[in-house]
Amino acid sequence: MKRVINLPDRLKAVAGYIDKGSAVADIGTDHGYLPVYLAQTGLTGRIIASDISAGSLKSALRSATQYNVADSIEFIVAPGLSGIQPSDVDTVVIAGLGGETIVDILKGASWTRMRNIRLLLQPQSKIDVLCRFLYDNGYAIKDTKTVPDRKRLYTVIYATGG
Repeated sequence: MKRVINLPDRLKAVAGYIDKGSAVADIGTDHGYLPVYLAQTGLTGRIIASDISAGSLKSALRSATQYNVADSIEFIVAPGLSGIQPSDVDTVVIAGLGGETIVDILKGASWTRMRNIRLLLQPQSKIDVLCRFLYDNGYAIKDTKTVPDRKRLYTVIYATGG
C-alpha cells in the first residue's frame, strides 16, 4: 500500500487552490511536503521545488525519495523566482515565508503580474504589507482563506496577475 504524505492544514488549503494539470513552482519549498503531495496525487503536470538553501532542497529531495516521487519533481537551488522562467509555470506557491519576503520575491519577478499567473501565498507575518503590495502593483486578490493549524491561524491568499 502506498503511503501518502500528511500535509499540514495550511498546505492542504494551498493545494485546494491548485487546478488539475497545472505547472506549479513551490518557492521556498523547505522540506518539500507540498511538491511530494502534488506528485503523489497526480494533481499537477509539472512540479518545481525551489529554495535558496541547498540544505533545504536536500531535505526536500529526501522527502520526495522517502515517498518514491523524486523523479516527478524538479529541484532548483535559487533565490526566489530567479530559477523559474515565465513559461515554466502557471501557478506559483510561496508559503511559510514572511509577507515582506514574499513581496521581495514578487518584485524580482514582474512577469507574475503581467501574465495570468495563479499566485498562492501563505505569509507567516506582515499580511497587511503583502496585501498592500498586491493591491498597489496590479495584482487581483481572488480569494482568501483563514486556516487553523497547530494552534495558530494562517491566511492563504489566492491572487492573479494582470
